[in-house]
Amino acid sequence: MKTTRLIVLAAAAAPLLLPGAADAAVLTAIKPCYVSVPGTAPDTETIDLAGSGFTPNARVDIDIDGQRTVTGAPVDAAGTLATAAKAPFVAERDRPFTITATEQGAPAPAAVAESRVTALNVGIFPAVSPPTKKVRFRGRGFTAGGKVYAHYRFRGKTRKTVVFRTKGPCGKFKARKRQIPVKRARTGEWIVQFDHHKRFTETPEGVVVRLRILVERKIRF
Repeated sequence: MKTTRLIVLAAAAAPLLLPGAADAAVLTAIKPCYVSVPGTAPDTETIDLAGSGFTPNARVDIDIDGQRTVTGAPVDAAGTLATAAKAPFVAERDRPFTITATEQGAPAPAAVAESRVTALNVGIFPAVSPPTKKVRFRGRGFTAGGKVYAHYRFRGKTRKTVVFRTKGPCGKFKARKRQIPVKRARTGEWIVQFDHHKRFTETPEGVVVRLRILVERKIRF
């Protein structure tokens, strides 16, 4: 009988943006959910902030959840703001956050926007099971939406590609599928790459999660 041990290798993400409203000024082009990448090199997606209706030639401070992230971003002569800030970090699940844009010297924020941030992750439960048995897959952070492709690689070749469908702005999916979807899972190391691309590539654009599945032969005495 064969069993598997599941080991998370790495999650790499590529860049990804919040709705807003205030009085005269507004923040625009904000996505409903941003990605946070946990792991050995934690990172978060950049929020490209655009705004209009600000006082011409003013300077604007940007706070995220009450923490100053940008100081003195310039407003042009047309009252337009263009700046960038990092989304807050979360190690798991997702949560809402708030952006405020305040003109320097003003008593209150000129514009407020809200969004969410989610941790990029894929999990398989249980982590140890026969390799072709059905297990539960759960993922989040695939905010491009639509389909997520799981490319099963063994000895440098793609042996199978499985499709998951995401729901909601934070790109979540869950499903029960065979842990390794082949008739006979050979012993050794399998790499499963989750991304938004139908065909496997070593360096795909967008978010990527890679899992290592080690298939071992269990010897009975």
